Amino acid sequence: MTKKVILILTLLQTIVCSSVFAQSKLGHEWITSWGARVKFEGNNILMRYTYNGAYFAAGSSSICDTNGNMVLYSNGFNIFDSTGNYLEDGDTIVPTSYYNQYSGFSLLSQTSIFLPMDSNKYYFITPANSEGNLCFSCHNDVMLYSVIDMNANGGAGKVVKRMIPFATNGQFRKTQMMACRHSNGKDWWLLKQGGDSNTVYKYLFTQDSVYNMGYQEFIEPLWGTWDIYGQSTFNMDGNKYASSCDASGIWTGKIFLADFDRCYGILSNPKVITMPKAPQYNPNAPSDSERLTKGLAYSPNNKFLYVIGQFNIWQFDFADSSWFHVAGMDTTFNKFQHYEASYYGGDGKLYIGNFGGTSKQMSRIDNPDVKGAGCNFCPRCLRFDSLGVYGTAQSIPCMPNYSLGAQECWPESTKDIMNNKNKLEVYPNPSSTSLYIKTESKEQRELFNSIGQLLFTTKENEINVSKYSKGVYYLKVASKFKKIIIE
Repeated sequence: MTKKVILILTLLQTIVCSSVFAQSKLGHEWITSWGARVKFEGNNILMRYTYNGAYFAAGSSSICDTNGNMVLYSNGFNIFDSTGNYLEDGDTIVPTSYYNQYSGFSLLSQTSIFLPMDSNKYYFITPANSEGNLCFSCHNDVMLYSVIDMNANGGAGKVVKRMIPFATNGQFRKTQMMACRHSNGKDWWLLKQGGDSNTVYKYLFTQDSVYNMGYQEFIEPLWGTWDIYGQSTFNMDGNKYASSCDASGIWTGKIFLADFDRCYGILSNPKVITMPKAPQYNPNAPSDSERLTKGLAYSPNNKFLYVIGQFNIWQFDFADSSWFHVAGMDTTFNKFQHYEASYYGGDGKLYIGNFGGTSKQMSRIDNPDVKGAGCNFCPRCLRFDSLGVYGTAQSIPCMPNYSLGAQECWPESTKDIMNNKNKLEVYPNPSSTSLYIKTESKEQRELFNSIGQLLFTTKENEINVSKYSKGVYYLKVASKFKKIIIE
């Protein structure tokens, strides 16, 4: 029996690993600005120009198939197929007044994203302002999703559900939206920053439904009302989150960090770090204005956080909380076009977009896992000059880590796998009053805090948790564990 279980586990691990490998190229082709296409093939980067009349700025997004070939891309307000044509029913995918306010494309960072599901279906998500609620300094008040079925329309694809609101009457920031794959390896968590204060709204996208999973509030940072650029990001493992933004007039340079639980979608251990004052900045503006964070990226080994400002790039070392100045402007001030959001390419290098203008080159960090100057900032090394078109090296499309696979949530012994009668269920979870336990086991129910200290034992199936502080706890019955959230 043991050999059979080991074989089953080995097969499951192989399937999960194969799934991760199969999805590792979903971010290997980009659309950047004026129709430039960038494709990563091993150590080669292929470029071509396929302008279709649409403009692509910071709100763009894209997704490829498992071979790294483009399937869908968007400028935030329209959805295009791989040939650059409108996907059927994919034009004007936000309220018309909002569409017209921004001239038919989104210049606001992280304002669209594609989430792949089974059976060749995709969610497309974008925040927006509802009809009649327009102003450039207002927060978005609605979150919309559309469903794309690439099997429809004779295999050409079609938007089969358009602009479905899954959050209304809200106070959502225009920027700072990112997704992370659920621990089951199939569904997706979507995190969206909200309001002037640090509120994080959480949504779960499953194969057939979208769930509002509530929100978490943190004391700081205070983001401010005006937001144009900014970035939320997860590390490669999906267990750490970071967010910051361009908050004109505040200029605090604060970055929010937290651990993330892919099983339950809980942020914990919040921390705020502050970007250093800049050695290079706009000489016609206050020096603190450089503290407008445009982009964030964890290093693949999780040792560093890269913070992209308008004129400066920093590396934060988690081991000793030190900052290293990676780079200032990569050209003279008069010709420099601000740094923007950053994403990893298919070659494992960190690419950094430019803000607007006529740039034909994009900078990158070649060795993001190396401390200090060894990270090798390469100024304007991704060059679009051969395309002969200005403005092709601006924005990188918004992409989650499509290659992140499944993760086991709770420790289970071989005996547990072979014997399912000891299934443990706890509800409601989260709770602020009482927990109810459902299990056939007669063993003690033991409640532990997040550092493993035993708090309570009982054989009853109801536990009053109102006396405990808010946070993460663990319930153990026999050899089974269940994570508990006390609100």
